[in-house]
Amino acid sequence: MKGDFSRDTFNRHKHFSRVLQQQGRVQLDADTNEQTAILLHYLRTLAADLIGPYGGPVGGSFKISIENNGLKIGKGHYYVDGILCENDKDITYTAQEDYPLLEEETRLPDKPYLVYLDVWERHIAALEDDDIREKALGGSDTATRAKVVWQVKTQIESSNLDPKSLAENSFAGKDGLAEWKNWIELWQPKNRGCLKARVKPAEKSTEPCLIAPDAKYRGQENQLYRIEIHDSGTAGTNGQKATFKWSKDNGSIVCRIVEFFGNELTVDKSHGFEAKNWVELTNDEQELRGEPGSLVRLIKVEGDRFIFESDVSRPSGLVEKEKWPTKVRRWDQRECGDLKLNSGAVPITEAKANDGWIEIENGIEIQFVEVSSDDVHRYRTGDYWLIPARVATGDIEWPEDDDGEPRAQPPHGVQHHYAPLAVVKNADGTPPDLRCEFQPPECKETM
Repeated sequence: MKGDFSRDTFNRHKHFSRVLQQQGRVQLDADTNEQTAILLHYLRTLAADLIGPYGGPVGGSFKISIENNGLKIGKGHYYVDGILCENDKDITYTAQEDYPLLEEETRLPDKPYLVYLDVWERHIAALEDDDIREKALGGSDTATRAKVVWQVKTQIESSNLDPKSLAENSFAGKDGLAEWKNWIELWQPKNRGCLKARVKPAEKSTEPCLIAPDAKYRGQENQLYRIEIHDSGTAGTNGQKATFKWSKDNGSIVCRIVEFFGNELTVDKSHGFEAKNWVELTNDEQELRGEPGSLVRLIKVEGDRFIFESDVSRPSGLVEKEKWPTKVRRWDQRECGDLKLNSGAVPITEAKANDGWIEIENGIEIQFVEVSSDDVHRYRTGDYWLIPARVATGDIEWPEDDDGEPRAQPPHGVQHHYAPLAVVKNADGTPPDLRCEFQPPECKETM
């Protein structure tokens, strides 16, 4: 979540049950946010334990039906890994509020195809929902929100994964479960990258009279560094090249675009932007589809007017009625020494042991770790890692192993959750239903 947070302290493996405030102490955003996360983890775990990986009350909740050669999604509640998904009314596949389809996606694929639910959590600030602002405070940005996004998607046959087999066994027995796990692995690979972070070790001096400098975070402010995947793909030269971008402010420096033309734009506020910054031009629709925005370089900031190195073209494939761009976000990567950028982003290279460390700034280094098996890491746009840096300790907060070395960590987010809904075989009739339903207990009158 790209908010102006000090850090994210929730760790489910510590099994904390609540946060206790103490009198006369400084109040931090991390404490309140962790209390919310603890309670939310408890509720979702309870729901998943009682309901299972997915399920909903008996009825039409997210029931898929065929109507006028299109898909209809039934209103109601459905739970995926304990996360509540709410559909307030019957809608068509092409009218989903949080799934803006591209032109080619509005045409349903050839049959048979799988219909499934993709669920994830999105950060919502006043930039995305203006009602969050408190007008009595002059419209200032205060707290932000998190929203459960659900998207009904379709999937045709891929490699050895066949939707027809799902319909035949209806997930009965071991084979059906294994098939579903393979589909999830296709959408959200287990190996999506592993990152290490550290403060650059002090260099050893061969001169006996010279004292080696200490390894230390050299920044003058506490920061929350965000390492985020920009282009999906794999590391190396084969296939699509994955890239990343980084921000020392958790990607929270963002503003609304008022007017855009050629190589210039005007914004509602320019605080935090300056010449030579790399910025990302995007909109809500791209973010909801999991697409990266366009990285461009600022050459001049004049008040609320931004000027780029060259004209910026509208990305191909966007829906014609889709307004683009609507927001501009600052990132902090830059070319330095041997580090070269690819269209504004940093190409991902993987390394073993102590090789291949990438310097970010102020002594902070990161390393993308090479996968230990015959598999490869499949990096996904939007996945991220957070690195809190603290002036008081001159260090970063990152887990270490027993030898005091940084431990490789999978992405901190964004985690998606999936549930099968139906398999469409033909243009009419009722498609095989793959939902799991439960009967709510009846209320009995008491004397």
